Amino acid sequence: MKRIPITLEIAAVTDIGRRIVSNQDNFFVNGAFIDHYKVSAERFESVDTEDVHVLAVCDGMGGLADGDVAAMIGVTTLSDYADELQAIQTGDDASYTANRIVRSANDRLLKRMKKSGKKMGSTFAMLVACFDCLYACNLGDSEIYIKTRFGMERLSKPQTYIQELVDSGAISENQASRSYARNQLSKFLGMDNLKSLKPNEASAEIRTGDILLICSDGVSDVLPSHSIYASLSSERPVAEIADILIEKALRKGGGDNMTVVIARVLDDGRMAKLKRTLGIVLGITAGIVILAAVFFGLL
Repeated sequence: MKRIPITLEIAAVTDIGRRIVSNQDNFFVNGAFIDHYKVSAERFESVDTEDVHVLAVCDGMGGLADGDVAAMIGVTTLSDYADELQAIQTGDDASYTANRIVRSANDRLLKRMKKSGKKMGSTFAMLVACFDCLYACNLGDSEIYIKTRFGMERLSKPQTYIQELVDSGAISENQASRSYARNQLSKFLGMDNLKSLKPNEASAEIRTGDILLICSDGVSDVLPSHSIYASLSSERPVAEIADILIEKALRKGGGDNMTVVIARVLDDGRMAKLKRTLGIVLGITAGIVILAAVFFGLL
């Protein structure tokens, strides 16, 4: 069946932050990512029309060695699954492929750790957008949001030990937000407990005008949700909105690496589907009329 492409205006930007000596974040935008081993600009802007869009952020864990290597393995594994990602048509397809990618990236990290003798890890937050399908998954605490005309929804869920305490009712959300341990991850790329290697998953519908956002905790930890929502509500180009989010985080102290991937839905494909359906209906109607004319002409 012929695919229906959607058009996104996309921007990605990363900043080292005020107190970190190296940038251990990485992003993935339809095949583009930061190659820390080559000279490259750490930002991306485009308007892409694709059958399947894949956006992601990987935040290397600063407390572990070679966090940038771990994040790089996350995005390069995504790149290696390009064909499978482009074959996605449904949320079930996306979930199956995403879980395969997570397992593969984790296996690669474990092998790298065994070879180097260094412990490393990374968060993983990914969005897959195609017609009638918006799929989100995350390991760790990089956040995913969708802003629609009805408001903003968080599609991610922090996979931290503190969040597990909140879920069990042991502490409140307010207590969790003040905890010094709130960034201790319970799930991440680089885990040796494979039974626990299960990303949080969510789905939603997208419409023209919606805004999609993935950001590392260097942004979400210092900016409250109402501040993020205010920025996403702007009519500015998404590249400017990305810069505004980074600037806001820096003004708030912004000590950690900060990465933002943002996309505005310019065309959700529904008009193309309608035109295609109308074309089919008109074609069938014309065929019936011709057959009727031939039939009655023979009487």
